[in-house]
Amino acid sequence: MTWQAIARKDFRDAVRSRWLWGLSAVFLGLFVGAAYVLGSNLSAEAQQQVTVNAFFQSIVGQVLITFIVPLVAIVVSYGALVGERESGSLKLLLSLPHSRLDAVAGKTVGRSGVVALPILLGLLFALVVLGIYGVGVDVIHFIVFAALTMLLGVAFVSIAVGVSAAASTNRRAMLGSVGLFFLFTFLWNRVRQILSVANEQLSLGLEITELLQYGLFVKFLNPIRAYQTLAARLYTDSVLGARLYNTGTAGQLARQRIGEVPFYLSDPAVLAQFLLWVLVPVALGYWVFKDADL
Repeated sequence: MTWQAIARKDFRDAVRSRWLWGLSAVFLGLFVGAAYVLGSNLSAEAQQQVTVNAFFQSIVGQVLITFIVPLVAIVVSYGALVGERESGSLKLLLSLPHSRLDAVAGKTVGRSGVVALPILLGLLFALVVLGIYGVGVDVIHFIVFAALTMLLGVAFVSIAVGVSAAASTNRRAMLGSVGLFFLFTFLWNRVRQILSVANEQLSLGLEITELLQYGLFVKFLNPIRAYQTLAARLYTDSVLGARLYNTGTAGQLARQRIGEVPFYLSDPAVLAQFLLWVLVPVALGYWVFKDADL
């Protein structure tokens, strides 16, 4: 059970270095500010009709969460292992009764706590502000949204710790983590376009409906997009509506073409893809790290 000791130490170090307090201030400002803007702009009559789902939609739709949470998680976590590796303290850690698996698991859990706790605190304070303005609160929806948002942070902690475990220098870990952040945030549509190009160049013979379906599947392999569509299920009326949320004209075309939602675009399938980002990156990082020369 030595990974627990590493996780506790990592979390306590974050508290002592005031990382936790700084992140709490960031997320308090983000969520409480969004709640204040929503509540203060509602009339007295509208406040009785609007629910907390409007708050979720505003911060997800304006990309506040999907930019800041992943970026914060990467900044907090990219040096988790490689930083200690460069300073030599990792050798000291492994000279104690800790295995390399303990080190990777402990760092992942510790940094996940550093990111997830401030997110939860920020959302709880935002809930208080919404309550003051009389906005209706669905407790179940709030719990689901909070869990999804914390999981988004944990997914990017896993990505950053995985890169940190596999990288040999702090610089490489930073470049790798930031590169993945830009891929998921700004460049993922380019990845989706590969499917259309492959269909044309390799004569795969995919119909437009199949291209739309497979394109959505590739879209939700991105943890940020998976988070967005799962959160959208809280304030949209159907599974297909959530999958096509915020897609504009292309979404209208897809809605007409797709009809019944295939199993790989169902909520459980997208949630499974999302959860894989919590497990797979750090597992791959450990696979490289376990035989690395320190």
